[in-house]
Amino acid sequence: MESKQLEKEVVFVSKVSVTKSKKNGKEYITYRITIPMEKAKELELNDGDYLLIKAKKAKWYHLLNWEEMKNVYNMLPEEIKKEVDELKRRMEGSGVSLD
Repeated sequence: MESKQLEKEVVFVSKVSVTKSKKNGKEYITYRITIPMEKAKELELNDGDYLLIKAKKAKWYHLLNWEEMKNVYNMLPEEIKKEVDELKRRMEGSGVSLD
């Protein structure tokens, strides 16, 4: 029987930077993301490796540490709380803390 190793999946929020360049009269736009060092180590990334990225544009509430703002968290609409909780669960499952 063949054993399959589960692929490592990590979750993190990253800022996008954009650079524009021209080559042979054509304009190109490059979007870059920064991967936290601990996440790169978890994924065992090497130069030249490819990543499969499932991306979603972050909203303002993805960028805050809700553990430090429990009173404000309690005032959030239920749908935002649900999304924050799901992100927290996924990040904790991948070894990331929102703290």
